[in-house]
Order: sequence, then C-alpha cells, then structure tokens
Amino acid sequence: MKRKCLAVGIILLFVGTCTIPSITSEQTYDKNIITVDDEPGDADFTSIKEAVNSSSPGDTIEVYSGTYLEYKIQITKENITLQGISHELGEGNDSGKPFIKGNGTGEVIRVEASHVIVSNFRIENSGPFNSHCIMVHGQNNITLTDCIIRSSKTSTNTGISVADCNSTRIMNNEISNCSCGILASSQRPGSLTITGNIITDCMPYCGIYLNSNQQNISGNRIRRCGENGIKICGTNNIIYGNDIDSCPIGVCSPVFDFTENERGNTITKNNFKNYSREAWWNRCIFLYFIGLYKSKKDTWISNYWDTWIGVGPQRIRGWLGVGIYIAIGEIGYGVFIPWFEYDRHPAKEPYDIPGVT
Repeated sequence: MKRKCLAVGIILLFVGTCTIPSITSEQTYDKNIITVDDEPGDADFTSIKEAVNSSSPGDTIEVYSGTYLEYKIQITKENITLQGISHELGEGNDSGKPFIKGNGTGEVIRVEASHVIVSNFRIENSGPFNSHCIMVHGQNNITLTDCIIRSSKTSTNTGISVADCNSTRIMNNEISNCSCGILASSQRPGSLTITGNIITDCMPYCGIYLNSNQQNISGNRIRRCGENGIKICGTNNIIYGNDIDSCPIGVCSPVFDFTENERGNTITKNNFKNYSREAWWNRCIFLYFIGLYKSKKDTWISNYWDTWIGVGPQRIRGWLGVGIYIAIGEIGYGVFIPWFEYDRHPAKEPYDIPGVT
C-alpha cells in the first residue's frame, strides 16, 4: 500500500549563441507513505518498529488507531514523518490516538536523525534510570507535537528529553506522571520552541527543565509538578505567558557553576497560583583568587501572583551567597543569607492564556 511520488526533471537546452545555464543540484528524496495498523492485513505493517526500520529518507509512516506493544523504536533516517492517525484503517473498531505502550525497560521512541516529525501518539511506560518516552540527542529540525505522554515517577524518567538539538519544536503535548515533563537543551540561541504543552503531576523534579541560553518558553500550562514548575539553568532566556499552578516553586533559577552563563533571565506575564513559595533563586558574590565573581539578577516583569497584596512590588524570595572561592581544589567558604528580588509591576488579574481555564 505504498504510494510513491516521482519527481520529473525538466532540462531546457538553448541552442545557437545561448549559453547553457549552470544547474545547482541538491539532494531530494522519494516520498513513500507506509501504513501501520495493529489488525493483520489492513496495512503494510502491524509493527511500528518494522515500518520504521524498512523506511527510507523522506518517507511518511502513518500509524492508525490501535495498541502497539513496542519499545526502543529508533528513527535513524533523515526526513521521516511518524504520524499517528486517530481512526481505524480497516475493519477494526479502534479509535483515538494510536497507543504505543513500552515494556518499562527503556526509551519508547529514540530519534537519531534530523528533520524528523513525531505527531499525534499516546505513549506510555518507558523504563527507569535515564529512560524517556521520546528521546532526541544532537539532531536538527525536530518536531514533537500533539502527543499524550505518561510514565512512571521513577528517579530519572522524562516525558520528552531533547539534548543539544537545534531548530526543535515541542508543542501542544500533554505530559503527566513523569519525574520531569520536558528536559531540553540547545547550543544555538533561539532554536528551541516549547509552547502549548500541558504538564501535570510530574514528580519529584519539575514540569520543564531548560538547560540553555537565549531560548523562549511560552504558553505552557503546568500543574502540580514536584519541586519546580520551570527550572532554568542558563542566561538570557525568556519565560513568557505560562500558567503555573500548585507547584511548590513556580520558577527556579539557581547558580551552579559560577559562570557568566547563569541567571540574567526575563520572567514576564506568567500566572503564578497556589504556591507554598512563589519562586526560588540564588545569587552569589564570591571573591576568587583571580578576582570578583558576581552572578546576574533575573528580571521579573508584570507577572500575576495570587499572593500579591495589591499594592507595591511583589517580593520574590531567594538566597544570596557571599564568600571566598578558590578554584584550585574547589574550596569555598561563605554563607547564604535570605534575600529578595522584586516584580515591581505585578498584574492585577491573571492573564488569559490560550488553553488555560
């Protein structure tokens, strides 16, 4: 049931005194559509892994409604689209997003190629100890969208993990019951888009953990997530228009490595609701043997805080470390004292964020 579109090349030759123009060639792919259905005989394959393994660069793999007991599905060829279809292909009675149920021993889907789309699946039951429902490492132009992801709350189990990837979009997913909802990093500024996701009950860590500089996190809804709604390890990131509810700490922005690539982020126009603590941060002013290190402040602008008293700025609690640090031997002496940063213009009403009730 494969359908193939063949490109037709047309070469125009000019005769007489005309010069033949130079032609710059670029790689193109044949584009096949491969079908998968869990009912034998209805599609090309009954196994997603077998369909992926038999695919070629440029193919689209359409997976129809049903339950697929599979794990360690590895996408190793470029320009692959793995698309869930929310209805049955043949005579079965399945409906809704196709359900990929792992066996609890490892990643369910691992992307090892660039220009890949994974869309519209229900994915559950990845393994413990650094396993993830979807894992991508070191690739470019990745789209992960419209999936429902659920896993067990083991020590290092993540819904979506994207490490050192560029031009990556994580959008409109529903993630729950993982130790961390989304873990993302990129070395290129502005190359991560994390938006429109609903992340709930991810414990013990956080809804979103961003380990990058100059990225944007916007329009996400985060509920009842472990230690932090959003944890930022990096600088010059923008956290904008998120709705964070019932997390012990709304946004965590710590100093780890005493470098210039920490803090200095902008947190603006978010809703912070139902917290035991509104946010958490630390800063350090340490005297090195080579000079003075002073970490940067974050900028908090016009967020809605349900703990705001209605006048004046909103205080944001944290810790200021002061002391001496010697790089040789990594010896440090200092104290951390309670300190405050401020949102000086809090919003009076919560923001209307799409998808948030």
